[in-house]
Amino acid sequence: MEMETEDYINEYINREKQQEHNPYLATRIMEKIEAPKHKIPRFFQYTAVAASISIAVIMGIVIGDSYAPIQKKYTGLNINDSEIENFALYNSDSNE
Repeated sequence: MEMETEDYINEYINREKQQEHNPYLATRIMEKIEAPKHKIPRFFQYTAVAASISIAVIMGIVIGDSYAPIQKKYTGLNINDSEIENFALYNSDSNE
């Protein structure tokens, strides 16, 4: 089994050695490496970021204003605490 694997490897290596190489391959690769990349100008990037932040803020305000406050009638509860808790005990001179 080992011999078969080595034979396949050697056969592959021999086929690779017999292949003709493209003489312009290195030139094309170096051209791609050295070519300046096409960049989007910074002005457009800054404008896009500022516009997206502005849109997000405006949409937040619009959505927040679209909800009408729920108006419920609250009734107050007045309780006379002096009858529940006997403050007279705390205010008397004998307990000081």
